[in-house]
Order: sequence, then C-alpha cells, then structure tokens
Amino acid sequence: MEKRALHLKKSDTQNNFLGFTLIECLLALFLLSIICMLFSASIKNASLVTSYLKSEQIKEWHIFVIQLENELKNCRYEKTQANKIILKNKKNSKTVWIEYKLGKIVKVENGGYQPLLMEVKRANFIEVDKAIAMKVLFENNLQVEAKWIITKEHENE
Repeated sequence: MEKRALHLKKSDTQNNFLGFTLIECLLALFLLSIICMLFSASIKNASLVTSYLKSEQIKEWHIFVIQLENELKNCRYEKTQANKIILKNKKNSKTVWIEYKLGKIVKVENGGYQPLLMEVKRANFIEVDKAIAMKVLFENNLQVEAKWIITKEHENE
C-alpha cells in the first residue's frame, strides 16, 4: 500500500492582513453619525414635548378657573380651610365644598364628587381680604395661582 500524504500548499497571497478595509471603516463611521444625529434629534424633541405638556396643563388650569367660576355662581361663601373652600348652595341650602384630595381638586356635593382638576401635587386655598387665593402645584412642578374675589352676592348673609 502506498502512503498518501496530504500536502498543503502555501497561498500565493501571503500578505493578506486580517482587519477592516477602508470601505468598511467608512460604512461604520456613516452608521455612527446617523445614530448620533438621531440621538440629538430625540433630545431636542424631548424638550419640545415637555414644553407642550406644560402648555397643556396651563390650558387645563384656565379651563378649571372658568369652570370653578361657573360652579360658584349658585353658591354662597362660608369659610376657607387649608385645602378646602366651604360654600352653601343658594337653591337648596346644602353644603358644597371645593377641596384638594388624592391628587385632584374636586367639588363635593350631596355625597358625590366631581373632579375639576387632575394631576395636582399640592393645592392651597387661602382667604385674603375678601378674596380666596388658590395656589396649585402640578405633578410636573408647574405652579399656578388664581384669585376668586368674594362679591356681595357670594357673601354669607
């Protein structure tokens, strides 16, 4: 029997280097630049979204103040506590109050309550010279204030 030996030939391309070609490097840099541009664009959009959300809460605040004014037309002012305005309904003489509880400002009447403003972190109602000052801090740290002036028709008779 003949022995057969496996002979490996040396390649003619002895000078092959393992590594990246210039095209591969350019492609990697191109992809990296696209990722960086997308990241910077997302950061810019995050600040725009934040300002948009703050403006939405300012709109909600203005709607709340208008709604509160309409709710208080039929009520007579009684007294103020730290988180509550106590009123009497002119029509049926039942007690009504506007209060802050569980992250909301609500109107409580006849045992039920109606949410007026949501996502509230803190709310204070303070009586100051025939007016009620309302200071509200939203959960996104937006702070707003309003004043409800107690007129003759709102005073307790």
